[in-house]
Parts: sequence; C-alpha cells; structure tokens
Amino acid sequence: MALESKVQRERRGGERIVITISPSSTENGLLRVDEAMQQVIDSIRLFEQAERKLSDLPENAVEWKLESASASSPFRVVALAKSADKNVDITTHVRKVKTEVSHGLRALIERGERPAWLDAEAMGVARNLFDRNQNGIGVTEFDFEMEGEAISITSVKAVAGTKALEAIDIIGAAADLPEREAFGEVEGVMLAAGKYRSRPAIRIITELYGFVWCSLTQKVVEKFGTEHKMSDVWQGKTVGVRGLLSYGVGGKLMMIEAYEIREIETTPAIDLDLILDPDFTSGFSPEEYLDRLHRGELV
Repeated sequence: MALESKVQRERRGGERIVITISPSSTENGLLRVDEAMQQVIDSIRLFEQAERKLSDLPENAVEWKLESASASSPFRVVALAKSADKNVDITTHVRKVKTEVSHGLRALIERGERPAWLDAEAMGVARNLFDRNQNGIGVTEFDFEMEGEAISITSVKAVAGTKALEAIDIIGAAADLPEREAFGEVEGVMLAAGKYRSRPAIRIITELYGFVWCSLTQKVVEKFGTEHKMSDVWQGKTVGVRGLLSYGVGGKLMMIEAYEIREIETTPAIDLDLILDPDFTSGFSPEEYLDRLHRGELV
C-alpha cells in the first residue's frame, strides 16, 4: 500500500490501523497462513482490550471492519473503526486509544513498564504476539496513521517484551501472596536494640526486605542480656536471626519473633597477588593458551 499524506488520509475519513506482518529471514520470504492471520487477529484483540479499559463509551461502541488486505508476503491489513451508533462520533476516542497502545507497547518493550490497560487477559494476547515474532514472523508493524505513533516489533523487541511480561508475572504472583507465618532464618545487619510492641527487640536491615524488627523471646534475653548489652556486642555486625517469620500481604516480611541469634562472620578478602600464578599459561597469551587447550595440545 503506497504511503499517504496526512491530507489524503483526512479526505478518505475514518480512523484506521494498518498492520503489516513480514516473515523472518529463515522463512524464504513466505509467511505461514495461520501465523499471519492469527497475528492480525491478536493485534486487533489487544487493541480492543485496551479500548475496554480506556473507554468512556458504551461496550462494543467501536467495530473494526476489514477495509483491505494484501494477497502476498508481507501481509498487510487495513482495519477501519466504525461507530456502532451512527449518531456517536468515535474519532477522539479511537485516537486516544491508539496513542495509549502505542506508548504502552513502547514502555513495556523498552523499559519493562506495565501500561495501565494491560490486564491479565491482554498480557496473554501480547505474549502470543511476541512468541510469533520469534518463530516465523520477523516484524510486526502497527501504523496508527498518527504522527510519531507507528511501532515495529522485531524479534529483538519481542524478546524484550517477553522478558518484561515474565517479570510482571513474578511481581503479580508476589502481590497475590496472603499473610502467612513460617519458621526460618534471615540475615541482616543489626542497627539498634530497643523495644518493639513493648517487648525487647533488635532492628536489622536486610537486602531483600529492608528494615525488620525482631522481637526477642525470654530465652534469648536471658542468654544475651539486656538490649544495651546486645547493642554493644552486635550493632553494625551481620547476624542471623532464626525464629517465627511473619509476612504481610504481598510477601513483605513484617517482623520476626527471634528464638536464636548468631553472629555471621564475614569472609576475609582474598589477596589476589598471593594466589596469582604468572606462569600459569606457560608464557602463552590467554588467547593462545585457550586455543591450544581446546585443541588438546596442553597436558
């Protein structure tokens, strides 16, 4: 389809999405029919799901009609937005959704950010789009017929999009975790000793959970003495706190009821000069040594 000027687009009227599917270099210039068709269907599905999230119009107010389609590879489809109610102008609404989809896909692929309209169902559709773009389809292009809003999904971008969706799944799974308790040990640096909910306690900072209060059982207090003594001994040191771990919704560690505390000694730094063997490669450069090793010439 030849490129059109803005004036030509305005003359023929309506809001369109032009979807172009190009084969990968391994497909000899040809697309699989089912992959090309399904890629178009999922592209429109993704747009419709975004539309439902962003819409201030009644459900199914916008209908996407097939205006034209190419008969060869690359496969190009032009979808035209039509109002279900002839008395309702959908132009502003459709343009808004096109902008949000364009910006949202870019944010997902380039920065791993989840757009507000990308719910669980839309994530499944996007994942299918990205999967096909790594298997048989080389490029999926969306021309929203708006200045600066076109977007091309290559195989490299598809990989980035898939990784972003996987990260969102992990975060979402953690957010769904209920409150719970478990026995275990957490390592952290002791910052202070004092009172937490009127009980003797120490405060540690951990890499995973940040600041955590650890209330002390009477047994621990009797073993190590007052909070002042514990502070003198352990403040600034890495400790392992073992006991009942209380997690809030989403997996955040809220507090520990400590049954045991132990100091974790840091491993001393290794002096590389003492262990470095300058004759390890027998005078060969690293590249030459590895080459000879791979050829089996070294014993």
